[in-house]
Amino acid sequence: MQTQALEREFRYNGAKLTDPSAAFTLEQVRDFYANTYPEIVNAEIEGPEIVGNKNVFTFRRAVGTKGSEAGTIKTQVAADGRTYIAGIGVGVTSAAIEPDVRLKIEAVLGMEKPLPPAIRAYLEELDRFASAHACPLLDEEIAFVDALFARYAA
Repeated sequence: MQTQALEREFRYNGAKLTDPSAAFTLEQVRDFYANTYPEIVNAEIEGPEIVGNKNVFTFRRAVGTKGSEAGTIKTQVAADGRTYIAGIGVGVTSAAIEPDVRLKIEAVLGMEKPLPPAIRAYLEELDRFASAHACPLLDEEIAFVDALFARYAA
């Protein structure tokens, strides 16, 4: 009976990667290839799987949507025909909705009822960004403005 040392081979995203050094740990090999494949840093290391005379290790990319509880990306098509991401905190709304929201912001800011300073500052900043068209309002911001309007302006 003979004992044979198995070579290591690494695979990532369909590519075969050679072993940079037999002295490297699996994590060191992953770090070595991070210069070429930056997303490999977060990859899981699976294996070894014995194929012929090689130990084959596979780097699996971490799959998921950051910040999404459901793990799926929802999209919506706005009236202008553009597709937006919705439901994960980065969705934007159609520009047609923003004038209505800005009117609600102005109504809440113009109320004679006392408004907490933090809410007043937030609404003033939100109105400034919305009027400058620096960035469209998020779905969550519009929902918050609607809730403030219902509480303070109604």
